[in-house]
Amino acid sequence: MKFHGKYRIDDIEKDMKFCKAGKVILSEKLKSLRSLIEKYLEENSVRNLHKMRIAVRRFRYVLEVFAPCYKPKLFNYVYNKMKFLQDVVGEGRDLDVLEEKIRKVSEENNLNVPEKFFEQIRNEKSKVTEIIKEELVKFMEDKYVNKFLTTKKR
Repeated sequence: MKFHGKYRIDDIEKDMKFCKAGKVILSEKLKSLRSLIEKYLEENSVRNLHKMRIAVRRFRYVLEVFAPCYKPKLFNYVYNKMKFLQDVVGEGRDLDVLEEKIRKVSEENNLNVPEKFFEQIRNEKSKVTEIIKEELVKFMEDKYVNKFLTTKKR
C-alpha cells in the first residue's frame, strides 16, 4: 500500500530510525489535534467536538506505539493526560449522540418526550462543555506535553 494524501507525512524517510520517526509522526498528530482544539474553542459545535474526539483518540493510540521511545515518567504523564482528555471529550460526544438518538426515536414512534428531558441533557452538556474547554486549554498550555516531543530517548 502506498501512503499518500492524508496518510503521508513528508518528513518520514524510508530508513529513518523508529524513535525519530515516532517523534515526527506524533508531532504531526499533535499539530492536527491542536488545530482541531482551536476550532472547537472558537465554535463548540457537535461536528467540531466529534472531529476533535477522533484526533484525540488517534494521538493517544499512536502515542502507545512509540512508548518505548520516551522516559517512562514523562510518557505516563502525557499518556494519562490524553486518556483523561479522551474520556472528557467522549462524555460530551455521548451526550450529543444521546440527545440525537432520543429525538430520532421519539419522532419515528410518534412519542411525546417532554422538553424538560431534553433540557436536562442540554444542561448536563453545558456543564461538560465547560469542563472540556478548561481541560483543552490546560492541555494546550501544558509544559510537559510541549516538552514531550522534544525529549530524547531514555
